[in-house]
Amino acid sequence: MASEGNQDASSRMYYRLKSTLVQMTWRQTVSSYVELTKPGIMSLLVLEAITAMVVAAGRHAQLTSIAGIAVAGALASGGSGALNHYLERKKDILMTRTDKRPVATNRIYPRNALTFGLIMITLGLVISYFAFNVLTFALIFLGSASYIFLYTLYLKPRTHWNIVVGGIAGVFPALAGWAAAVNGIGWPSIFIGLLVFLWTPPHFWGLSLKFKDDYARTGYPMLSVLKNQTEVIRWIVLSTIPLIIFSILPIVVHLFGSFDAIYYGIAIVMGFAFALVDYRMLKNPTTENGFNAFLISLPYLFLLFAGMIISAVI
Repeated sequence: MASEGNQDASSRMYYRLKSTLVQMTWRQTVSSYVELTKPGIMSLLVLEAITAMVVAAGRHAQLTSIAGIAVAGALASGGSGALNHYLERKKDILMTRTDKRPVATNRIYPRNALTFGLIMITLGLVISYFAFNVLTFALIFLGSASYIFLYTLYLKPRTHWNIVVGGIAGVFPALAGWAAAVNGIGWPSIFIGLLVFLWTPPHFWGLSLKFKDDYARTGYPMLSVLKNQTEVIRWIVLSTIPLIIFSILPIVVHLFGSFDAIYYGIAIVMGFAFALVDYRMLKNPTTENGFNAFLISLPYLFLLFAGMIISAVI
């Protein structure tokens, strides 16, 4: 009943906003459309695809190919982000973290966001098909579809395992980047994709802990809504352990890739930093310390991917 009340309030607020015309300059319009693409997530996924491509091709990686996978990936990821804005527009209004988003505030009309997202995904798929191969096309398509249909529409409103299972969407950019280079799927690309998959829970659980009240208002069954703070922090710590261990696994499982000391140095240092945050969380399980898991996770993958790229080209 409470969830239905929240949804009714969301609908009333949304349609009240819809009746209000928002006037913007062209710069504000461009900025709003850029915001639709979720640039932070898009940048990470594009870097993931580039990393896999460079690891596959090594010193033979072509700048034109790197640019091609970056553009195709950015279009597909950005378009998926726009569709996420469109689909979650009514609930976004209820959250302090999202109530300023372009569609939620009617800076961009829902129909325009939907059209924009579909066009971007289509362009990304067309580029991946003609610039690379069918396998790259299929993997980019599966990445967008899993984020939109599996995570956004099905898992997120139904289960607190949404972040865990939905993290599968983060695997596909690595597979697509590798396929673009060699028209196949190699174990190192699976390793890179699984790093993103394992990184997703501690990253988003730390964020959801800070915005617990927001998620409660929307009716999303996030872990922070269903479990107490201490339990959530315990889950963050438990999910960090396999991530740290897995990040250095190629040193003994050579099938996952051949990286040099630069990568392993970064992985060990960042793993230690993550473990230190975990220790502080367990010692003092506060919301602020839980949110630190989110903060430390932000540079984590970017630095690991940088280490992989350096390992592949030097």
